[in-house]
Amino acid sequence: MNYPKIAAVSLLLLAMATAVSAQSVKIYPGAKQFTPPGDEKAMQAMPAGTTQTIYFTNDSYAKVVAFYQDLGKVHTPSWLKKGATLPNGRPLKESFFIFDGSTTLTFSKSWAKIQRPYVGAIDLTGATTDYHDVRDVTAIFIIQRKQGEWPER
Repeated sequence: MNYPKIAAVSLLLLAMATAVSAQSVKIYPGAKQFTPPGDEKAMQAMPAGTTQTIYFTNDSYAKVVAFYQDLGKVHTPSWLKKGATLPNGRPLKESFFIFDGSTTLTFSKSWAKIQRPYVGAIDLTGATTDYHDVRDVTAIFIIQRKQGEWPER
């Protein structure tokens, strides 16, 4: 038997399988990666094995949503509040896209949230909601979870 040839073919197949299983999501052209401060609550809330990468663009919310509509399935979570506004009356626009065929964000291993404006943190104190680090940009949140990490269906 030709063991070196079998080993080479096996390594090639493993590399191909790994590349296929890693859900790569296209990033909106011209968007710049943003690294939030380490104390930002949204980053702390991610489950183990989950990564969140945030990108900013000055392009319109509608333009970014149109780009991702061609790449993933639009998902509207039941908890998403239509007509949400910031305390200053400005609308908070959010859209979600699933890239791996899942039916919910909970079980998806690859999804995105498009939001304008960006809100770095929200504090709920009694009946008061405080919004922090609000920026007039369209934010693209790419969420990816490793295979085998919670939750599994």
